[in-house]
Amino acid sequence: MFLLTLLLFSLVKITTCITICDSECACRIDNKLNVDYQGEFIDCSYRDAGILKTNNTLPNTAYSLDLSSANISIIDTSLLFQSTTLYELLLNNNKLRRIDGNHFKLPNVKRLDLSYNQLEFIDKESFRDLKTLEYFNIANNRFTTFDKLAFHHLSNLNEVILNNNNLGASLENNNLFDRSGFGLTQKIQIVSISGINLNKVPDNFFVDAYDIRKLIISNNNLTDVFEIPFTLQYLDLSDNPITEISTEDFTDLPGLNVLKLNNLWIEEVPDFVFEHLHSLTSLELERNKNLTQFSKLAFGKGVLEDPYDFTLHSFSLRNSRLTTLDKDLLDAFGQFTELDLQGNPWHCDCNLIWLKRLQLSTNAYDHFRCATPPSLYNARIFDLKAKYFTCQKKHIGIIMGIVSFCIILALVAVWMFVCVPKKHSRSSILRNMWAPSAAYTVLPMTPNIDSFNNT
Repeated sequence: MFLLTLLLFSLVKITTCITICDSECACRIDNKLNVDYQGEFIDCSYRDAGILKTNNTLPNTAYSLDLSSANISIIDTSLLFQSTTLYELLLNNNKLRRIDGNHFKLPNVKRLDLSYNQLEFIDKESFRDLKTLEYFNIANNRFTTFDKLAFHHLSNLNEVILNNNNLGASLENNNLFDRSGFGLTQKIQIVSISGINLNKVPDNFFVDAYDIRKLIISNNNLTDVFEIPFTLQYLDLSDNPITEISTEDFTDLPGLNVLKLNNLWIEEVPDFVFEHLHSLTSLELERNKNLTQFSKLAFGKGVLEDPYDFTLHSFSLRNSRLTTLDKDLLDAFGQFTELDLQGNPWHCDCNLIWLKRLQLSTNAYDHFRCATPPSLYNARIFDLKAKYFTCQKKHIGIIMGIVSFCIILALVAVWMFVCVPKKHSRSSILRNMWAPSAAYTVLPMTPNIDSFNNT
């Protein structure tokens, strides 16, 4: 009897799981997922919002529930939000405007995606039972502040994505990390605040972010580099109107591995600006439309003297306005495993021929072309033979003019001393050259009175 009861109970569980997967959603088990717990991925995306009102429950082995693009506009009590095994909940790309109350009974969920909705408000009680949450994405919503949402109770949160919410003005007066502000926990390691209309990073903004490792603060209105947290390993400052970078901006960053400075307003990369970034492995300086100068000392003198200890292996100057680079960078650039110099208006002369000695991958080859001189316009640099990389002498026209004038003077001198007869004084000839012409002899101003009387 006991075995029969157990068998019937198992059949009920299997039937329930099959019913929700077959009637409403697609279920699968991903054995390739590198996590400790293996469970079912339940794909309910692109379904109707009515799915939340059904009596279907999640299988006991549920790992991920995808409710994206399901036209959901209201979060209410649902059996789908009750699970002790669910690890990930995806509610992105719906029509949510607000979340009220505590409807998520998911004590073990670690990832929550609410991006691409129309959210303006989330009740602070909504996540009361999500104490294990580690990843929280609310990008591309309509938040302007988090007056009602505090992160204090999300004690395990280590990654938050706030991109493309109009939070800039609010963050200038309310610190993300201070408990008197929005209260991101000290465990936070990854913060993305791209496109939030931030004009300035206040002083000591990151002072309470003790362990932040990755910061994406791109696509804002920053004009200066702020005080960067020394714990960072990844920093993206791209798409800001920053006009200048200096050595002081990147000191005391011992662990920084990745730095992205794309689409800034800088005109030059000055001496020693990256000298102190001893752990840097990847650097991007792409799409800098005003960048025309790159100092050979940008990485410091040590790199030029001993490039084999250079840690940087990926470097991109793609689509900027550089026309030349100093040949002293050859050994340093030769250490890169990834180098992209495409899309710059290179001036292909004798000073740039050293670039042909670099080993570039095929995907960094096709748009590595000359812009000048006109005879080499749009020619691929690696297709050109060395003989085409020539340098014209500077001021060659002026020099030829001076030489020609000197030759003419010498010929005149030879003619005077050889061809002019000796009986004529050569000095008199010179005087006659400056004497007034007979045609311009001055007539007497006083009339001849005797001649007038005789008439």
